[in-house]
Amino acid sequence: MQLEELKGKLVLFKFAEEIRGDLPLFQIYKDEIWAVVTGIDDVGIWIENPAYELGVWWDEKGDLVPAGEQVKEKVKTNILIAWRFIKAIMNVEDERFQKVKSEKLPGFHAYR
Repeated sequence: MQLEELKGKLVLFKFAEEIRGDLPLFQIYKDEIWAVVTGIDDVGIWIENPAYELGVWWDEKGDLVPAGEQVKEKVKTNILIAWRFIKAIMNVEDERFQKVKSEKLPGFHAYR
């Protein structure tokens, strides 16, 4: 399998110990997760977190929302993990696995 073939697939990642302390910033709480690959480049691999909880500080017009009215929303994000922090990657070739329609899957809270 070539790396480019992983784009769009749900893949298991095992991260290196040295990045473990930084993962919670990206709302990744384990050093192994299932995530959809959204891109691959020379620096690393892009993975999707479809339910990143982010505070919303601006309204649709770009004006700052008062502190008491700010809310947290779940938004889709893409996270770049540098190659040096990836210990292992596993892809499952079973088509049933790639067509899962469940909102809850291992790793991130939800994928689709």
